[in-house]
This record gives sequence, C-alpha cells and structure tokens, in this order.
Amino acid sequence: MLKKIGSLNSLRTFEVAGRKMSFTKAAEELHITQGAVSYQIRELESRLEVKLFHRAIRKVSLTDAGERLHRVTQRALMDIDTEIQALCTDQKMMPLTVAVSNYVATRWLSKRLNKFLDVHPDIVLQLQHAVNAPGFEVGMYDLAIRWGRAPWSEAVSQELFPMNMAPVCAPSLLKGDNGLRQPQDLRYVTLLRDQENVDLWPAWLDKAGVAQKSIRSSRTIADPVVRTQAAVDGQGVMLADDLVADELTSGALVVPFDMVLEGYGYHLLWAQDIELSRNAADFRNWILAQI
Repeated sequence: MLKKIGSLNSLRTFEVAGRKMSFTKAAEELHITQGAVSYQIRELESRLEVKLFHRAIRKVSLTDAGERLHRVTQRALMDIDTEIQALCTDQKMMPLTVAVSNYVATRWLSKRLNKFLDVHPDIVLQLQHAVNAPGFEVGMYDLAIRWGRAPWSEAVSQELFPMNMAPVCAPSLLKGDNGLRQPQDLRYVTLLRDQENVDLWPAWLDKAGVAQKSIRSSRTIADPVVRTQAAVDGQGVMLADDLVADELTSGALVVPFDMVLEGYGYHLLWAQDIELSRNAADFRNWILAQI
C-alpha cells in the first residue's frame, strides 16, 4: 500500500494543505513553493486515483474522500509525534509550549507565572505568541489560551473566565458637537476592529440597533495590544473586555455606552486527539486553580 501512497512526505503536505485549506499557506508552513505543494497533491491523487480537493479560484476544499483521508492522516501524524515524545527518557526536559496572545500574557498571565515556575522549576516553559483562532498544528504547541466562544473544532476547551465585550474609547471622543452620546454617534468616529473572522462589531451594532451601513470609518488592527493603544491614543472606539481595567481605572479609557455582548471569555484549549503530557497536565491544573 505504501507504493500506492509514494513518499510519506506527500501525506504530510496533504495534511497541512487540508488543515490550512490553502496550498499557499501550506507552502509557507512547509517552507516550499506553492507549486511544489500543488505537485505533491496531484501526485498523491494520481497514485490513489481519488480526487482529494475541490479547486476553485484562490480557494480549495476537501472532497468527501479527502475529508476521510485527512482525518486518519492527521491522527496518524499526531500519534507519531506523541510516541516520539514518549520515547524521550525524561519528559520533564521537554519544553512545554503554550500559545497565548501578548495581550493576555502581559495583562493576566505574566504576573501569575512565577507561582507556577516556583512549584515546577524543572519545567521549561515557552510562550508562543498567537492572536489568531486556534489551529492545533502537529508538534507546534501543547496548550493554548484563547478568547471566544466554545466549542472549538478539533480541540478540548475549559473556560478560564467569562468576559463581556463593551465599547471603550479615549475621553476626548466624548467631547464636541460630534461627541459620543448615543450608539448612533459611532458614525462620527472610527471603529477599531479585530480581524474579520473574529470581529464582533457587527453583533454589537445589531444589538444596539445601529445600521452597519451608517458606519463611515473602520480600521482593522489584529493585535489587541496595538488596538488598545490606538484607542488610548484617541484613534477610535474598540470593543474590549475586562483586561483593560487599568486603563478604565486611570481614566485613559472610558465606556461610552452600557450595551455589552455576553457569552464570551478566555478558554484553555488542547488537541482532542492527543493525551496531555505530564507537564501540560500540571500547567492545566495550575491555571484552573488560579480562577
């Protein structure tokens, strides 16, 4: 059967392309050209005599057969990675990698980490900066702290703390003839948005009864650290959670309206098909005890 598959590297390429749903993004992760990814996928399809991807302009998606093969391929690669880790004579020497945004790391996690490291001085902890939605990649990290709503695909999640989302801005935006006094006044300012797939401004505007077409100016800033600073600098209004408490207390930011979005929060995630290592389990138990 291996002759049918050809190089096992083609399965690795297929797994990444199927997870990313993009030959271009797969090429970036694998550090090869997009053409090489496309060639390996075509070769695999030819050998199997099965179409694995639907191809459209600037878009690919898995066929039913592709979905079946992708599930078992991803599981097999994860099993291989897990077994390699198990072969190590001392797992405690293996780094524990936690994906977390700089925003959460600096505003909540960092001030608590010494307690964990004091209890577990033999664990080598690595924080991997990440602001996008979770996508557990084989061998990339062990746990992730993510904001949003459960459930997440292919991941187990444990809520750390719920947080509502409310608009915040610099006090200067409340002043003047076009100052913010009611939600409809948002048409006079710039909305500071998260990236499209996690931007909550449409939901907030709908709840507040504000027509989205009335908004004249928007700017996307994916990094919440930069987005918060932009709000402090008076560049616009952002949706924020309770982690901006220091700015609200100091008066650098204010809440112009009482309307909030509920049901969101921060969660601890890990891949559902991999048993947590001892280090990861220790970190999970510790962080849940901090809540």
